[in-house]
Order: sequence, then structure tokens, then C-alpha cells
Amino acid sequence: MTTSQNNPANSDICHQPGLTRLEDALRIAFDEVAVRAPVIEAPLTDCYGAILRKDIVARVDVPSADNSAMDGYAFYHADLQELVGKVDVQITVGGVSLAGQPFTGKIPRGQAIRIATGAAIPEGADCIIIQENVTANADETLLTVSQDVVAQTRQHQHIRRRGEDVETGAVILPAGKRLRPQDIAVAAGQGYQSVLVSKPLSVAVFSTGDELAKPGDPLPPGGVYDSNRFAMIGMLRACGCMVTDLGLLADDFDVLKTALKGAAQTHDVIMTSGGVSVGKADLLKPVVDSLGEIQAWKLAIKPGKPLMRGRIGDCVVIGLPGNPVSVMVSGLLYAMPLLSHMMGASDDVCAPLRLPAIAGFDFNRGTGRREWLRARLVQDDDGQWVAMTYHSASSGMLSSMVWAEGLIEIAEDCGQVRKGDQVLYLPFGGLQAF
Repeated sequence: MTTSQNNPANSDICHQPGLTRLEDALRIAFDEVAVRAPVIEAPLTDCYGAILRKDIVARVDVPSADNSAMDGYAFYHADLQELVGKVDVQITVGGVSLAGQPFTGKIPRGQAIRIATGAAIPEGADCIIIQENVTANADETLLTVSQDVVAQTRQHQHIRRRGEDVETGAVILPAGKRLRPQDIAVAAGQGYQSVLVSKPLSVAVFSTGDELAKPGDPLPPGGVYDSNRFAMIGMLRACGCMVTDLGLLADDFDVLKTALKGAAQTHDVIMTSGGVSVGKADLLKPVVDSLGEIQAWKLAIKPGKPLMRGRIGDCVVIGLPGNPVSVMVSGLLYAMPLLSHMMGASDDVCAPLRLPAIAGFDFNRGTGRREWLRARLVQDDDGQWVAMTYHSASSGMLSSMVWAEGLIEIAEDCGQVRKGDQVLYLPFGGLQAF
């Protein structure tokens, strides 16, 4: 069976001279580009999506005491055991334990305590019978418990033990994590009002290309509206960056040089689309060369081969390709992980989620580059998740990214995929900017 997973034994055979593999390019970039985002202390409500820079350690046990998982009645299990074999029995209710208003003292032997979900377990009690399994009189001072319920009750049932969720001193959120709503919630549950996170990177964005027009302007003959800039801005904001939109810049060496020189003095990163290939109008590479240095160029990926990383002073410059799909794919799989790294994200956070799926398509190609096909999953009659690809692999069809819900990854050494083969699926939800 053919598979799209990479075979390390064939790595060198399928490598194209002059091109760098994606994983190598990212490893080199992570080595060469230091974590540069300053650490700031921010209130929890400002930390959604931020990169955590210091471990969050539990301050309290959760739960803070043994408590009830259900509404019901707390008993000594040993008392119930003494009732096994007897006809339906009546038990006195000796008090009430509510969340925030616990029953004080020790539960009297032979009695039960009315208890609410989340309320502390009274001293001595070691099991809960849920309220649906007993019959109480009108004022809930007397219970009737059937013999079946008595026989089925187990010690410690429906009791949440102190610290079973979180123990004091445990690292509950490691540094390098991107904070999600549930992460913020667990920090709040430990009494944290603020945490140490990365200050967002400042990124200047622009597009180049004399054929481009701004949305809202008249479209000239042969022109296209600029969509790449909006894709970049969206990815950057989702990645937690502060964005300065420089708009459209003309394909003019001096114009580009002036813009890049100014932006490099006030931003951590410059990111652009277009102008990084080898055509006469592709000026970004020589402009960056004139102001700083080119550190990486051309990746063994498809779409997105003409991708540049450079530096102007302390400012990192990332040049993405000009085709719309190439912008998004190379942005999601190279630029966003690099920016997350610069903000202190762990390598695990920077890596995309890859899930096994079954190919619902046939695909033939030449080897040498890692390729991503726009895809979505559908369930077949057997309930298996099958990956279906878009009808075209053109990197100019931005609508394919709207249709898709993820990407199929084809390894460098894989030249053929057949229906039924196992493939790797990268859901958009598992990428940095989604």
C-alpha cells in the first residue's frame, strides 16, 4: 500500500538540489532566529492566544476538599452494609451540606446528610446515593431506601476526591504554551489574576505587484484585486501579532527599499507576498540584499517554493510567494511557526497537528517536494473518515481554501497515492493561525 508518510531512507534520493526541506528550513530558522518577544505580565482577560513564558504552578488542590459529584445523600457505607437483606429501610436525615455551606461536625451513625453537587463530604461519610434512588418524605427528614439500592451502593461512589483534578505544586500550564480559553480558566481556578506572557510581535505587511488593485478601487484591464495582504493580516492576528498594514507597494526598487528600510526600524518582522521569484519584476530579494542579507530562499514545498527569509538589522523579513494558495500554505506551515517560535512557543506548539486518514482519491506526481493538497474529510458507509481533495491543484484558486477544511500532506518521496491508502491530514484547526 502506498503511503504519503515520509520514508527517511529515501530522503536524499528525492531531494532537489538548491531547495531546502521544510523541516530543515524551520530547524535552521529556529536556530538562527532567537526568541525576541519581551516578557510582560498581563491580566488573564488579555492573555487569550498569548504564548505563556513561565510555568503556571497549582496553588491549591482541586477539588479543595472531598465533595459530591451529584445531588443526593451522604452515608456511612458500613451502615448501609448492615441493612443488606432487610426490607426497605427508613433513614433519618441529620442535616444538609451545600456548596459553600458545608455540614459541620461528624455525621451521626445510622443517619444521612442531604448533599448538593460540589458540597463538601461530611466527616465520616464515604458514599453518595443520588436523590433519584431514594424516596424522601415531604420535609426531607426521612428517607426510604430500597433493598436493591442498598445492595448496589459502593464505597466512595459519586465522591470527587481532594486534589484528583489538580494537586498543589503541579505544573498545570507549561511555558511555551499558547493559551486557550480552557487554559485561562484553569489559571483563574488557581487564583491567578495575571500571568507572564510574550508581548506580541510587531509585523509590517504589504503586497507588491503592479497588476494588483485595492478592493474598492476600479479594476484595471488585466488587473486583480489584492487578496494576499488580507490573508497575511488574518493569519498574523490569529497568531497573536500586532499588524501594521503598509498596503500595496509598486514594483519599483527605490519604493520598496525606502518602505523596507523604514519598516525595519520600527517592527520586529516584515512580511510580504510577491516579488520573491526570479522574474524581472521580482525585486524583493535584491532590495533585502541591498539593505541586509538573505538567509534562506526556495523551499522544497508545493505550493510555495519561492519563499524568502532575510534580515534588515534586527528585523526579520519573510517574503511569501505571490499566488494566493501559496501565500496561505507557506504562511501556515513556515511563517506562522517561525513567528510563534520568536514569541517563545514550544516546538510542539509550533508543529501542525497531523491525523491519519484514508485517501478517497488517486494522485500521481513527480517526487522531490513535499506537497499539500486542499482537502476535507467525509464519512463513508463504514464510518471511516475519508479525505477528498479539491478538483484542482492550482495555486491560484483561493476558493479552494474556502472549500477545504484542511490539507493532505504528500511526502517528498511519495509519487503516487491510491484510493484506500493511508495519508496524513492537517486540519486547519490544528494550524497556528486557525
